Amino acid sequence: MSESFLRRLFQRGKRQGSLSLEVRADGLAWSYSAVSAVSHGFLEGPPARRQALLDTLVAEHGWSGARARLILPMDQYQVFQLDRPDAIADDELADALRWKLKDLLEYSPAEAVCDVFPFPEDASRGRGELINVVAARKTLARELVKLVENAGLELERIDIAELALRNLAASLDAKSHGVALVHLRENDGQMVICRGNTLYLSRKLDVSSESLRDAAQQDGAVQSLALEIQRSLDYFESQLGQIPPRRLYLVARDNVMPLAPMLASYVAVSVETFDAGELGLKDALDSRCLPALGGNLALGGSSA
Repeated sequence: MSESFLRRLFQRGKRQGSLSLEVRADGLAWSYSAVSAVSHGFLEGPPARRQALLDTLVAEHGWSGARARLILPMDQYQVFQLDRPDAIADDELADALRWKLKDLLEYSPAEAVCDVFPFPEDASRGRGELINVVAARKTLARELVKLVENAGLELERIDIAELALRNLAASLDAKSHGVALVHLRENDGQMVICRGNTLYLSRKLDVSSESLRDAAQQDGAVQSLALEIQRSLDYFESQLGQIPPRRLYLVARDNVMPLAPMLASYVAVSVETFDAGELGLKDALDSRCLPALGGNLALGGSSA
């Protein structure tokens, strides 16, 4: 985020490689990227044990002094599209727009840390120049910064889940034709649609893995998920004025169920199961680590 206490200039030469970390309610998802390999993992544990878990992880892998990127999960921040004010410098936008959120946040803007990232110019459809504004509670941000620094890591940046997933989608869209990525978690999901490095749309999907696995609920759950996906694709085309992506990549923790072909019969796009080998992973993908993996593919100029 853009405020000074969230910015730490990392010292080059301390260690090669970087750690990307998503601090979740049920544990820590991490990805470590070195010159020769990318590794990842998930440590389960309650919030009260976060520091101990991270300290142990850093000690076991010898990561002390490594630069780290924090990924905020979806439920720890909000994103709003606001009109970009005239004659405001880029580095002053976050502070200038903070108080415009007073009727949108459940807490005072004084308690928020904000940052901005671009809204695609070709998607504004005559609404003027827009900007994406990210807001999170300062108390949460400070706790996460303290967690990382107490573990002996150098905080490089804080990103958000949808931009981390954007990084993954961009890696699958080398020709910038457009691509959609759906990440299914235990109780919900997230869909992003990107073209090249640009995030056009991010939507939360109201679906649970339990309902998709349960034989009695499965047909209805698949149809409901497909309807949400297709509505997002339609919005991307009709409201944002964009050509629909050619492919949708699906990532779910339980890949035993043939969800991709089940969805493909309902949506107007090719649905494929995400191949973790494209990220250079040697181990099987733990989908809980997907945003952390995306954090290690950070793209310049567009992160929060």
